[in-house]
Amino acid sequence: MVFRKEDDDDDSEQYWRALVGILVLLLQALVIAIILLPLALLYLFGLLVSTGLSMWRLIERDYGGGDGGANLTPALNVLYSLALFQGVLFCYQSASYFAGKRLARVVADDYGFDKEDEEGRESVRDYMRKTKIGCEKDPSFVKERNLVTFAVELMKSESSSADYVSGARILDKILAQEELQGQHALIRKLVGSASASQVLERLLQSLRSTSPLDRDVRVLAARIVAQLAGEISLASFPQGLRCISSLLDTTTTTTTTKQQDGDSAPSGHYKELMVLGRDILHKLAAADEHNCSAIGSNQGLVSKAMVPVTADLLHNIGHDAWSDIVAASLQLLFRLVALPGKAGDKLRSNKRAINTVEKILGCDECNEKLHVLAIKILTQLPMEAPSTSTADSKEKITKLLVDIFFTKENKDASTRQLAGEALAMLSVDQSESNAAIIFKASDTVVDDLKTTLLDVRTKSGYRISAAEILKHLYICYTKEDDNLKKLTEAMKDVLPKMLKEILPSPPLKQGEKHTEKGTDATKFVTQDPEIGEGAVATKDSGNVNEQKDDNKKIVDRKLHAALLSLSAAIFEKLIRNDTDLAQLANAIATGDSASSFAGKLKKLVEENSEPTANCLRILKIASRMIISLINLEGNYPKAELESLMESLSKASKEMFELEAFMMFSSSDQSAMNPVSILGSQVKQAQVLLENKKEQNVATTATSTVSL
Repeated sequence: MVFRKEDDDDDSEQYWRALVGILVLLLQALVIAIILLPLALLYLFGLLVSTGLSMWRLIERDYGGGDGGANLTPALNVLYSLALFQGVLFCYQSASYFAGKRLARVVADDYGFDKEDEEGRESVRDYMRKTKIGCEKDPSFVKERNLVTFAVELMKSESSSADYVSGARILDKILAQEELQGQHALIRKLVGSASASQVLERLLQSLRSTSPLDRDVRVLAARIVAQLAGEISLASFPQGLRCISSLLDTTTTTTTTKQQDGDSAPSGHYKELMVLGRDILHKLAAADEHNCSAIGSNQGLVSKAMVPVTADLLHNIGHDAWSDIVAASLQLLFRLVALPGKAGDKLRSNKRAINTVEKILGCDECNEKLHVLAIKILTQLPMEAPSTSTADSKEKITKLLVDIFFTKENKDASTRQLAGEALAMLSVDQSESNAAIIFKASDTVVDDLKTTLLDVRTKSGYRISAAEILKHLYICYTKEDDNLKKLTEAMKDVLPKMLKEILPSPPLKQGEKHTEKGTDATKFVTQDPEIGEGAVATKDSGNVNEQKDDNKKIVDRKLHAALLSLSAAIFEKLIRNDTDLAQLANAIATGDSASSFAGKLKKLVEENSEPTANCLRILKIASRMIISLINLEGNYPKAELESLMESLSKASKEMFELEAFMMFSSSDQSAMNPVSILGSQVKQAQVLLENKKEQNVATTATSTVSL
């Protein structure tokens, strides 16, 4: 019974406690609803309420009667007007505030700050806020001020760390937007100026930070420096290489982070820094010769940068994880491998690095970017050394290039193009050994080159490379074997076909010309791979098609110059007399004679008399062919040759100024050789023609006397 009474007492106590709690809760709700909520609404919208009441009272004006009514009415009008004016100002300020926030969002979106990037958006809001405050004090404050100038000011040495990070975040985001080229130019101008050198110095110093708190700042600084590396002279920043070097090796940074943080940063973070560090070095080396020499002479830095290549991380660990870092190392290697002196020699003799580059070129898993870089590097290596290892390496490289150039499947167009250019560079070495290596690389190399050369559907770049390779093979290779026999037969076959494509066709009839021009409704389709297929043109789109026609003309002239150069080399060897010339003219166009060949050359000269580099090259090659034509044994087309020489002489005068400027700006000493100057070639041809005429007169006189 005692226990039951105690239980009843506990239940009663809990009941009263619950009742009191409910009453207190109801009382709090009443206080909130009756007192606090109205006060809060009045606090938030009091000005709006007073504005509404004032407007209502000014409209109604029922102020009542009384002895003081005469004075009360004006006083209340003034009071309500002031309250209304205060409310209008409040509404304007509120609208301005929300409009400012919206404008900040628009600016942030335009500059690529995502909604998740709250820190970046806050930097933009800070810019808008400070600009507004400055304009309130001085309306001219906004003159020549924008987000770029604001960010650069934040990054100066006297700025706080928070401001520096904010400015770096803005610059990084702007530099990442390819379409903002105007802002990019302004950033380079401001940061590259002498007054802002402290900004670059502070950015470089940020690269060395090993604190986990500065991890994001370090990445931002590395991205900005990578974009501005072209404006940096290492001579102005003696500690610059030391700062950049810290990005290449993260061992110390990782250890420091583990000690302070208990854990290391994500590997992706350090991989990005390693790529950026190598990218910075590559751009520094590309921008300035002094920078390139300074980097190359720092053997410790170069060795560290080349570790991903020398260790062959691509094939020993994995392509996905290391492709970007290896590509960045290869870009730097391409810049440094051509350095003169010990620095370049050491890189060129680095067998581990070169073996990796060769392995990349033959690896199907490596991407096209790596293939392109590998080709660029291998073509920079000296091939003249007679050692067995060099010869083996040369054969291996050449075979890889041949495979890439003639294998259309699964090969990127730029890679094939580069492989063709690299083969042309190897063949230009005017040595029979190089020609033999190209023949050895493939049994069908001559047939493949011939097919590429004559296929008009092939890209012009491929045909140009094929023409240059064949020309150098034909000039250099003299060994009497099957290769020479096959090459000679191919040259006999391609000569008339190339000349048929190069030399102007006979003029069209009037009706055909009209059809070519067409009417307003006529359309035509261009199929040149360099211009793009399916480009439809009408008279109404004349400006667009004029530009396309100009591009096609440039492409054609580059191609024609290469084809004509090969034709001249074949012509000098195979066409010995007037009989050979007559056979060639007939092969070009059935029924044509030797005199027609000279007439077509004349038209070619006249059509390429514009003062451009491609026209100048075509005229020089045409001069060689004319000299060969004059030197032929037997009868020659006198009248046609004299007319041809007049056209060539006139065209050479048009080229005089252009050729002079090209000689002044060229570092190639062979360009200064009088033999290679167009004017000298024309004079040589004129002298030969005069001698030919004198010989012909003497021969005629002798024949007359004998009769």
